[in-house]
Amino acid sequence: MKILSIIILSLGIYFNFSLISIYAADCKKPIMPSSEKWNSWIEEFKIFALNEGISEKTIDDVLSDVEPSSKILLRDKCQVESTISLDEYLYYRIDKARIIAGKNIMKKYQKELNIISDYFSIQPRFIVSILGLESYYGKNQGKTDTIQAITNLAFDIRRSNFYKKQLIAALKIIDNGLSPQKLKGSWGGAVGMPQFIPTTYLDSGYDWNKDGLIDIWNNYEDVFASIANYLTSIDKNPWNNNITWGREVIPPTNITVINESLKQKNPKGCGAVKSMSIAKTLDEWHKLGFKSITGNDLPKSQYLNARLVAPNGINKRMFLVYSNYKNILYYNCSSYYAVAIGLLSDAIKN
Repeated sequence: MKILSIIILSLGIYFNFSLISIYAADCKKPIMPSSEKWNSWIEEFKIFALNEGISEKTIDDVLSDVEPSSKILLRDKCQVESTISLDEYLYYRIDKARIIAGKNIMKKYQKELNIISDYFSIQPRFIVSILGLESYYGKNQGKTDTIQAITNLAFDIRRSNFYKKQLIAALKIIDNGLSPQKLKGSWGGAVGMPQFIPTTYLDSGYDWNKDGLIDIWNNYEDVFASIANYLTSIDKNPWNNNITWGREVIPPTNITVINESLKQKNPKGCGAVKSMSIAKTLDEWHKLGFKSITGNDLPKSQYLNARLVAPNGINKRMFLVYSNYKNILYYNCSSYYAVAIGLLSDAIKN
């Protein structure tokens, strides 16, 4: 799901719940609105949607039967909080079955992936890895009615503005010809194999086969192209097809001494971006004493910049990551997620 933190369980993963603190401290059964309050809000939103250019037919057809859902509101307010380590997270996400399934997708759709990857200038394995983590290659897309979910989340004051945008986007998608019955996915509004939220579908969805429908539910070519389009269309950070995502490294023995000097000053962005180190060339990281995970010297380069990532702190696993890593964070701002995508892409390739 786009741009949700690690604290939300993805569709393709099953955790041992003994590892998780189940609910946030303020998790309580939601107070449901009266019929009058709900209907009044729906009528106000219909006017808002009409002013946003949504057709009256779509508004009436889609919104007239939506009802309050305590299940959706409870899921939103009572998201599980992960207390697992990176290794535990990777254990569930990069299992042997997921790697084999990824290799099979790469083989089955080799021709299509090569053409699409060449067009968007991105390596096929990253497209497939996103698909693998988001929906287990399309098998776990979610069954929640999207309009029902995001209407309830738009009504709820906690993230109303964000979900109003998603609801308008979903209505536009229906206006553009998609059947409302197609819009099913996660309780948070993510849909299809790549788990796009509606605004991302409108911005990055790609009709590769030119049949007039961006089908991210059943058409793998549209799915591949949509993921590739999203990862490579980030103006702030163009994807570099000539480099990979990063590599695991062994830090020098004096890492605790030099760690403070590696931190960003007044960092901006999401938490995972803020936690990365300042950028240094691979030659500079070599001079500081960093080694590849095999114990060998890092590749020599006075031009390729990398940043240090330590998801569980400087006493645990560390990674030097390149510019492409940040694009993965735009998909989901979680160090665990981005590292998992990188490592899964390596496993699929190898």
